[in-house]
Amino acid sequence: MKIMTDGVRIGPITLNNGITKRNALTFFYASFFTVGIISFMSFMQPYVLTENLNIPADEQGASTSILAFTYELVMLLLIAPFGALADKIGRRPIYCLGFLWVGVSLVIFPLAETMTQLVMGRMFFAVGAAAVTSMMATVLADYPQERSRGFMVAMSGIANGLGAVTLVIGMSQLPALFKSMGYSTLMSGRFTYAIAACLCVVTTIIVFRGLSTLKPSDGKKDKEDIRQLLKEGLQEARKNPRIAVACIEAFIARGDLMVVSVFFSLWANQAGLAQGMDLETAIKTAGSFLIIIQLTSLVWAPIWGIILDRVDRLTAVVIAMFLATIGYLWVGFSPSPIVAAFIPAAIMLGIGEFSAILAGITLVGQEAPKEIRGSVVGLFNFCGSFGILCISLVGGYVYDAWRPGAPFIVVGMINAIILVIALTVRLKVGYRPPVK
Repeated sequence: MKIMTDGVRIGPITLNNGITKRNALTFFYASFFTVGIISFMSFMQPYVLTENLNIPADEQGASTSILAFTYELVMLLLIAPFGALADKIGRRPIYCLGFLWVGVSLVIFPLAETMTQLVMGRMFFAVGAAAVTSMMATVLADYPQERSRGFMVAMSGIANGLGAVTLVIGMSQLPALFKSMGYSTLMSGRFTYAIAACLCVVTTIIVFRGLSTLKPSDGKKDKEDIRQLLKEGLQEARKNPRIAVACIEAFIARGDLMVVSVFFSLWANQAGLAQGMDLETAIKTAGSFLIIIQLTSLVWAPIWGIILDRVDRLTAVVIAMFLATIGYLWVGFSPSPIVAAFIPAAIMLGIGEFSAILAGITLVGQEAPKEIRGSVVGLFNFCGSFGILCISLVGGYVYDAWRPGAPFIVVGMINAIILVIALTVRLKVGYRPPVK
């Protein structure tokens, strides 16, 4: 591959040396599909709980909590090692293997007939999800030059949102379509998952052909043990309070995403069923309100990208935590997620969710040393998985015991706490420009 001296440009984004436009476009597609397929899996989960297992609505919060906990337990164990392994063998092979693994798991998951089988299927899916999400974050940190990092993150966020919207819109229509063709509700769901699995195979081919084969390491790390690479990432977080704040922020930012993708889908689906809709119609209605959240993120993305490249990125984390606190508390105290009065809360939620997710990864991308970036980003993702692990345990319990919006209230309160921590550190360490 020809090595560039100044870096090629793709629109307003200047890429690092050795990264081509094809590499960047492939990454944007991979970002599109990574979040899209994970959103699809979470969105369709209530369908399986209702149709395959016949779990009553007042028990689905606890079941969702179990599935989320075991899923994130696997993510917690694997996502940091995947990040460290990427520093040794490169990003592309792990990304490709992850998509193939996800495809196989999508065939297995809807075949479950017991809760135990469903949990095992979700854990199997988590292995592939850990691979693709860790590589998405690592490649995002690799490709842009520092002056373009915020805009690159924003464009990746747009790809994420488009992926979630596209797959939720498209795939939520399929069960009703198959049902109209004469298939049972159970088989309609299984056919929908099978189509998603085929898309994973196509994506694997695209990623294999399009991502860069280069590693950012200069080769000095190749013989180090993976545990040593992870240790270096932790040491860097201890030395740099900005990285430490990014990791703390990841704890709740990934939790934010889980609450929206898992508990919102469950809440909206149950609200539709409570209004007398059949399962296929309830899924479509839930999808329409989830799309409002995601479309808001897309509109907000370029605005947030400009902000990220013009303010201290730790200040951006403070702003993001403030917006997320408002959004999650507003949604949590809303009476229903599928009425017109909910739309303003959904818009604020979309802004807060997007801001929180991108602020942390932009900060850690700026602060992480190039030679151990995979390890630092792996640690960042590890913290995110640990956050989801904790929130999934609490969220399922308060969902059944208190109110469907309770997981959002819990997340909103945690956002407020991290807002105070980030602001305190920002005042202590002082200003740092967004471009080194």
